[in-house]
Amino acid sequence: MTGIRTCRPLAPERSFLMAIDRHDSNGSAVDDAPAAGDRGGRQAGSFPREMTGDRPVPDERRSRGDLYSALRDTDAAADHHPPSSPDAPRTTKDGGWEWKGLRLGPDANRVADEELSARRTAEGRSGDGNYRDRGITPAMRCIEAKLEHGTLVPDTEKFALKSPDRFKEKLAKMLAVEPDRSPLDLSKEIHDGIRYTFLIGARHYSTGVDAACRQLGEDNYKLMDFKPSWAGEEYKGINSQWKDPVSGQLFEIQFHTSDSWEAKQKTHDAYERIASPETPPAERTRLREYQRSISSCIPVPPGALEFSPYKNKEG
Repeated sequence: MTGIRTCRPLAPERSFLMAIDRHDSNGSAVDDAPAAGDRGGRQAGSFPREMTGDRPVPDERRSRGDLYSALRDTDAAADHHPPSSPDAPRTTKDGGWEWKGLRLGPDANRVADEELSARRTAEGRSGDGNYRDRGITPAMRCIEAKLEHGTLVPDTEKFALKSPDRFKEKLAKMLAVEPDRSPLDLSKEIHDGIRYTFLIGARHYSTGVDAACRQLGEDNYKLMDFKPSWAGEEYKGINSQWKDPVSGQLFEIQFHTSDSWEAKQKTHDAYERIASPETPPAERTRLREYQRSISSCIPVPPGALEFSPYKNKEG
């Protein structure tokens, strides 16, 4: 293929400079006020939405450096498990895998390792950990460069791949729910083995999401699932799933404002504990209330409630 698939990725430093270029000299997010008559950035040919009206958004400005320093620390801690810790994942003597009361047998663990390898290849990293001129991450960097509004989150390359233990944890949970299905079939449904997040200023959020989805379609990525959650009580943002035309791998793209992304980091541990079958019902109720309290403070961008869910049933 030509075009986006052969576009060389931007260095992380260059991407961050591009992000700063769209902010003021103090690193604070700047969104131009919408023009008169601008109904949340709606335009002809935009991504399909259901009209539900606009809501005003407070003009909140924050230090980009302070925000992302905290987010990077949170993300790094989420996947770090010292080998000496009793809670650390481990490979069993028979070639299986165990962590947090979950287990994969030797065959399932082998499938997980093969699927992780396939995702590393599709994502674009070579054996030495560097990027060449093909792969999903280089393509996302090219799409980012074409967008007028929106940037990939800092350290995108570092977190584009789900860690092996998180991937195996998810597969083990899926097998516990559907033990009659094969590990291979279930592993192929783990759409966030490769994942990206675009941050878009609140005042340009709707047009930014439209533009990104339109660009993805033009570059032959197939939209498989689109889940807007701005009307939700416990989570704000948009989650989407796409299929890579080259490898056939599914990958996830989230669309957030700085506020909704920050809230996601704050509620990450609560989300994990709610999903755990070991969490008592009373604690799960308390955690859901905590998520609601955090989400209730997130300003809803103009036009965000107009997005409609979509599910590709053709596969």
